[in-house]
Amino acid sequence: NQRLQEMLRTMCGARGAELCPIDERYCQDNGAMIAQAGWEMLRAGQTTPVDQSGITQR
Repeated sequence: NQRLQEMLRTMCGARGAELCPIDERYCQDNGAMIAQAGWEMLRAGQTTPVDQSGITQR
């Protein structure tokens, strides 16, 4: 994760953006991260119709 953050920070810096990584306390549960990303997308008005989404139930 640390190397990935370094790479992302470099890419963001090259584009005039700032990387704001999530607090390590919340990096243990992928479900929580996916839910947060979905919430932020919904708040931004971005949605994906179910028939256009890739859903694989395990």
